[in-house]
Amino acid sequence: MDRAVFAPLRFLRRATTGLAVLSVASLTPAHAQQASSACKLLQVAEIESALGGKASTKPSGESVNSPDTDLDVCSVTISGPGQHVFHTVSIIIAKKLPMDGGEAIRMRNGGTAREQQWKTTGARLEQKTVGSAICILAGRPSVAGHSTCSIPRGKGYVEVDVTGPVEELVSLEKVAALVQKAVTRL
Repeated sequence: MDRAVFAPLRFLRRATTGLAVLSVASLTPAHAQQASSACKLLQVAEIESALGGKASTKPSGESVNSPDTDLDVCSVTISGPGQHVFHTVSIIIAKKLPMDGGEAIRMRNGGTAREQQWKTTGARLEQKTVGSAICILAGRPSVAGHSTCSIPRGKGYVEVDVTGPVEELVSLEKVAALVQKAVTRL
């Protein structure tokens, strides 16, 4: 297949993690960055209640608009009950994708599921649909794992991604509940 076909897919995969999105944002000219409207979709207290921890940072984020895709990202770090467990919660709004949002999510999740790293000892991979949310949980020892649920919206999606150690990954049901609440506030 043509390399141009895979370029948007690689971009979408990287955009699912808050760190990658913020890295893209830091390379974008300042005039293209704006305050994040994703931070308005979930209250910190709602996230704390769902995860059973306390926010150790204030929500922060930004919006990056490009000719190809608009991304709006908000992140907050939640400390767990053991004080040594932290989860970064990223709320992502993606718009203007080059394809249907549901198709983009399924392609990204399918690509992730085919990776060999999930076949190592201690690795976890789980995919399911919870209500209207398309979810994937993926993690392996010594690397931050992700519990991610996305709801497609035309040529985009709303997503909640919770990172943490593989032993402490948040259930897909909890993440799906958060993204379903977030999408009602758009």
